[in-house]
Amino acid sequence: MKKGTKKIVSLILSVATAFSLTACGGSSTPTPTTAAPAANSEKPESDTVSAGDTGKTEKAAVPDVTLIAAHVNNEESSYQYGLEQFRDKLEELSGGTMTVEIHPNGELGGDESELIEKVASNTVDVIIVSPGDLSNAVPQVDFLALPFLYTSIDHWKKCISDDKVGGYFANFVDEGGSFKMLTYYMCGIRSVFCTKPINSLADMEGKKIRVKSSENVVKIWSALGGQPTSLAYNEVYSGLQNNVIDAAENDIANIMSMKFYEPAPYVTLTQHDYATRFLVIGAGKYNTLTDEQKAWVDEASEYSSTLQWDYDESYADECRAQLEKDGVTFIDVDTTEWVSTVEPILKEIADKLGVSDGYQAILDMK
Repeated sequence: MKKGTKKIVSLILSVATAFSLTACGGSSTPTPTTAAPAANSEKPESDTVSAGDTGKTEKAAVPDVTLIAAHVNNEESSYQYGLEQFRDKLEELSGGTMTVEIHPNGELGGDESELIEKVASNTVDVIIVSPGDLSNAVPQVDFLALPFLYTSIDHWKKCISDDKVGGYFANFVDEGGSFKMLTYYMCGIRSVFCTKPINSLADMEGKKIRVKSSENVVKIWSALGGQPTSLAYNEVYSGLQNNVIDAAENDIANIMSMKFYEPAPYVTLTQHDYATRFLVIGAGKYNTLTDEQKAWVDEASEYSSTLQWDYDESYADECRAQLEKDGVTFIDVDTTEWVSTVEPILKEIADKLGVSDGYQAILDMK
């Protein structure tokens, strides 16, 4: 090659190399330059979007956001499954610019009341919480923790999905100012488990039954003939074993996981509580999001709810099958008399909490 030609080729290669480094920003070790600095020296956005048919690109306007979510159940629970569906859908909707970091097993708070405090201090963003625990901040939702509100799982789903019930109670959460209601999850269907068979309401008479330490719940179980007893959850097994209590109530998955069936091998299918749970986000965190991000969070949470419900039901069926293999006796019971006994009390409590319209809507949807 001639000397003049070599100089031309060398010049072309130098210009091409310089252009490629400027356009891609791909040099791991910046080369000193006398050129003017770029107008925007901030960290590049994580994504680009097409600008129509012009071939141009624009920086994505949405910053990366990671929501910290926590719950008290284990990795196999319907809580975990629901949050995983929420996370995956949120990532899909946002193009990966939003995600959810999930902490199960009480990693960030040993009980739900502690998780509520963590949301208030902005160390946790999203939690799953029971009506009883949330009622300390939003008293009206305590009504949804009461037994014998619903006649079936389909009745529960209909109510929770309707603005006259689900929307009605969600408004109380939003108006409280500390939380933004996202959607409803469920936590099994609670029934009575006992050391001796309970075949009817008459068999409840005088039974020492461990129930939630709620004035309203205690009032209802007393009306049903029981002797409501306060006992720490981790003492229920020994309480049944040592005749401190005759019965307790919980969902089938917990009866299995806590081995309550060993001292109490009878499950009377009162199905008195289709256990409602609230998926909420801290209002402060929610309000930092753009309108588009809020829409993604709302859609992803709603998407996750029905999947969580299906998983919860399926897991309960598996647990029942296993308990039957382990010798547990399941007793079907007609709850008509139970319901008629508690309905006047439910109405009284609804009036006291200021949620009569919500309760009437539940009755109307039966």
